Amino acid sequence: MNYQTFKSISSKEYLGFCEQKGFIYSVQLDEERYAVVALHNGQVTMLIQFTSHPSVVRMEV
Repeated sequence: MNYQTFKSISSKEYLGFCEQKGFIYSVQLDEERYAVVALHNGQVTMLIQFTSHPSVVRMEV
């Protein structure tokens, strides 16, 4: 992922700052895929990528 792609993603959340990696963000790549990325000096590094699956919650009364 480059900086322009990162900048264009509207669904991102700032998670914090790491002295080694820089600014850490969670970004939504598509409907079920997410990544945690580091932004340092305009360079984006993907740290982890994961897939979320919707869970079914059943409530019985």
